[in-house]
Amino acid sequence: MAAREDLKMRLTRLRGQTARLGRTGLSGPAVLRTAEVGIHLMLAAVLAGAEVFGGFAPFGVAMVGASGTGLCGGAALLGAGFGYLTLLGFSDALRYLSAAILTFAVGFAFYDMKLFQRPWTMPGVAGLMNGCTGFIYLSQGGWRTVDVIYFLSEIALTVAAAWCYRVLLLPIRRGSGEGVCSAARRTGALVLVCTTLISLSNLYLWKDVSFGRTLGACLVLAGAWQGGLAAGAVLGVTIGLSMDLAGSGVPLYAMAWGLATLAAGAFRGKKRVWAAAAFAAADGAAVLWTWDRGLTLAILYEVFLGSVAFFMVPERQWKRLGGLLAPAPTAPPDGRAQGYVQKKLEATAAAFRTLYESLRGSFRVPENDNDVAAVFDRAACRVCRTCSLRSSCWERDYVTTFNALNDATAPMLERGRGVASDYPRYFADRCLHFPAFVEAVNQELTALLYRRQYNSRIRESRAAVCRQYGELSALLGTAAAELSRELIPDPAGNQKLRRHLALLGLEMETAVYRDEYGRLRAELKGEGCQTLDTPEELAALSDLLGVPTRAEAGEESLTLIQLEPLMAVAGVAARKKDGETVSGDAGTYFKREDGTLYVLLCDGMGSGPGAGRESSLAVRLLEQFLMAGVETGHALATLNSALALRGEEEGGFTTVDLLQVDLFTGEGAVYKLGAAPTYVRRGSSVRRIAGSSLPAGLAPSEHAVPDHTRLRLEAGDCVLMVSDGIAGTGDDAWVRERLAKFDGESPKELARSLITDSPEGATDDRTALVVRIARRT
Repeated sequence: MAAREDLKMRLTRLRGQTARLGRTGLSGPAVLRTAEVGIHLMLAAVLAGAEVFGGFAPFGVAMVGASGTGLCGGAALLGAGFGYLTLLGFSDALRYLSAAILTFAVGFAFYDMKLFQRPWTMPGVAGLMNGCTGFIYLSQGGWRTVDVIYFLSEIALTVAAAWCYRVLLLPIRRGSGEGVCSAARRTGALVLVCTTLISLSNLYLWKDVSFGRTLGACLVLAGAWQGGLAAGAVLGVTIGLSMDLAGSGVPLYAMAWGLATLAAGAFRGKKRVWAAAAFAAADGAAVLWTWDRGLTLAILYEVFLGSVAFFMVPERQWKRLGGLLAPAPTAPPDGRAQGYVQKKLEATAAAFRTLYESLRGSFRVPENDNDVAAVFDRAACRVCRTCSLRSSCWERDYVTTFNALNDATAPMLERGRGVASDYPRYFADRCLHFPAFVEAVNQELTALLYRRQYNSRIRESRAAVCRQYGELSALLGTAAAELSRELIPDPAGNQKLRRHLALLGLEMETAVYRDEYGRLRAELKGEGCQTLDTPEELAALSDLLGVPTRAEAGEESLTLIQLEPLMAVAGVAARKKDGETVSGDAGTYFKREDGTLYVLLCDGMGSGPGAGRESSLAVRLLEQFLMAGVETGHALATLNSALALRGEEEGGFTTVDLLQVDLFTGEGAVYKLGAAPTYVRRGSSVRRIAGSSLPAGLAPSEHAVPDHTRLRLEAGDCVLMVSDGIAGTGDDAWVRERLAKFDGESPKELARSLITDSPEGATDDRTALVVRIARRT
């Protein structure tokens, strides 16, 4: 009872599909469904007439087994029945029609079993049912050895043909939109073409000139012209053998067309007339060489008519066929030039590293008399050399003078200038030129302080030069390491892309490869790239390559880059300090080609135009460095040194708050140079990330490194970056509370509320930047 109820439900569903198909009219899905049903109906009807071995016609049954048990399966059964009853004798038609009905019935009854979802089950059922009916029919006439051979061959052909048809037609029924790219589907297409030509070979244009063989000659000629020697030989032998199976069984067509396609394949890519002439000449030679073996002259007429048809079809259409036959690239591109550049970069990096090491140890402090005692000596040379008490002060009473000057040194250095009260009374009262001496000492002290400042700047400048050589060496080494990371060619993806372009009638250079992380990149170059730069075509290319991609278009180029599974939604709000016309804060966010997202916020010293120039310069330089592929640590070190040198005269610095996130993996880091805290929210918990490093431009020494905090972000996480004007008095509990309550809908609204509702103590420039990580759909 359960099985009966299940069959009733199945029949009801099938009738419902038929009724819906009739009611939907000419809507898009209905038209496609009607076309699929019509294709299965016509193919089954045509294949039912394909006879091999002088009377065996298993291909209609194979088509029923490959079509499933839905509407397409019913159409295939109807078409096979019509074909068998029309094209075969009644007895043979009844045998194969019975096998087709049994095949459909078994699949219809057991469609929901897991076994029947496997690819070989229904082809096996079709072979079994054809074998059962054939065994009954053939047993009546006795079994000869040749009958057994033909019978077993027929069962094998039924199973193989059903599997090939299923591989080719199943994606069409499922609406997957796949192209004929894989080896299995190309094999299925070739088997379908061969069996269809077998059926059409019984249709004659004139006397012994067959329409099917004429069409076959046209196809093998086109295949040899577009596919070359290998593809042409395969087509010539395969289609020729199918023509022989439909005729006498002697492999004459396989021999003649195989030889002819070898000749035509030598003219691949050249003018059509040369390929056609070579094909006809080789075929004629084969006929003459086998004149006494039964090869009729009809093959010459068929080749002639096939060549005429070959010229009647537009060349653009044959190039689509060439895309299906194009061989996959096997050899990777020559890497000798890349290796040469890599060695040059490595040698240059080593040279700069050696220069850095040698300069770092050779720089010395300039030899200037920076001792404080020299201040008094120089002043005495100017004032005391003509004094009558010179011998008394500097020779006989030297110790007393030394003590007096030593007592005046400390307050003088602390103040930066000496006054009369710094000296003991006994020294001041005895000195005949005391005011002039004090003035001379102050002048020499000022010169000493200038020399000290000069020496300090010389040391800093030399250290900065050394660091720049070291950074340059590191950058060149990183570039050499990038060149050593070989791109991995993707021949299968490149072959799919070439076939797809050929089906569109486009000729262009293609390259599909993956980087060391397995991320795909496809490059197309040539005329027609503009036609591919549409949403529909780009979506089709993404489906073809198997990964979501984004496009970068040039004049005659198109680059497809694999899209990241994560994406960022950002919201920014800023407000300048009251009374200022320009904000001292600057920020940006950008994404590199490798899927790395950078969010940057800089706060210049103070506020106003000067601070704005410093922060904008820092943002611009960092963006250029990072977009060029410079490692983040090197970029920050270079920026720090550059700002220190730039601010030597007037002073100046800027804070740096940098968020780096890999949108493929979620791995990230926060870098800080004197910046305000960063807040990371996951769920309802908020993590506070603070640093202790100085702002960029204040610590140019090689020991000044940014604070570095690693993190891993997931879909739904939020990151808040603020300038120090947000927190104001330093109590940021309200910021964390506001972020914890954020619903994730509008980062822009959260950023706006933070700069609007900041405490009254926040009188500086205010900037808030909110980033929410989401899953790409």
